Amino acid sequence: MRVWILAKREKFETYENLRFQEAAQQMGISLTLVAPEDCEILATGCGRKSIYIEQQEVDELPDCFIPRTGSGTTYFASAVMRHMERLGVFVLNTHDSVALAMDKMASIQTLSSNSLPIPKTILAKFPLDLELIDKEFTYPVIIKKLSGSHGTGIALCQDRSQLDDTAGFVGRSSNAIIQECIEDSIGRDIRVFVVGGRAIGAMIRTAKTGSFKANYSAGGSVCRVELTPEMEWLALESARIVGLDIAGVDLLFDRGGYRICEVNSSPYFMGFEEATGIDIPTEIFNFVRVRLERSQQAIVQQLPRSAVAPEPCLA
Repeated sequence: MRVWILAKREKFETYENLRFQEAAQQMGISLTLVAPEDCEILATGCGRKSIYIEQQEVDELPDCFIPRTGSGTTYFASAVMRHMERLGVFVLNTHDSVALAMDKMASIQTLSSNSLPIPKTILAKFPLDLELIDKEFTYPVIIKKLSGSHGTGIALCQDRSQLDDTAGFVGRSSNAIIQECIEDSIGRDIRVFVVGGRAIGAMIRTAKTGSFKANYSAGGSVCRVELTPEMEWLALESARIVGLDIAGVDLLFDRGGYRICEVNSSPYFMGFEEATGIDIPTEIFNFVRVRLERSQQAIVQQLPRSAVAPEPCLA
């Protein structure tokens, strides 16, 4: 099995990509890391497998293409994903689902339209309509950039004055959303990891002292938590609605239940593996193998009987 992972070159040595390489070697998988900036895509209209990597035309496409650019996905990286899909490669996740997950407002709108519980959210307009915000929200509130990861681009505003000041730093050049603050979940949340329609595990993330951001990368601590039916259903529905086969779904505690904070298309998993002991790359590669085998079986079943090798004659 041949797998390509799309990642920025400066991300080739991250924990996650090193773990993918380690698991691939153990499982006999041919794995190649590909940087978007090393790709040239060519639309020919004649069915040619038209992609160049580092100025060399590719003769053999991968069986599976896994984008790992997440919230940093550029237009060019998205075009590479789309091109691989059109060449018939199994892309995990698709460019449409990655784009939806990357846009926090669009993904919240999509989840809300499917009646899933989310924090009340408004798209910020500059200058802020503070009268409307005062009418619809109770302080504190959260302000977030529309795209971001590792807990960056997010601030907790305790009152109207602080929100106005913080919004001034965001400015007109960067779109943002304002969300109600779910007080039961300040400084903690749950990350559920979804692979191929299965919730494979969950962890609680707790912020370091003095911070409200629970992200492991921001210094938060992690511990394993048993999946409840509600956690599992919310995570699976969120991933399905956004269109993700691989997803990190963040849930907020809310008065004995949960609300969906966001859905990530390229979740980091150092903290998750530490907390749960679950081998994420192996889980993903196992899913890819099953998916490819089922696709091949479906192709064989659709072939006319004359195209399938006859059973040997026993006479």
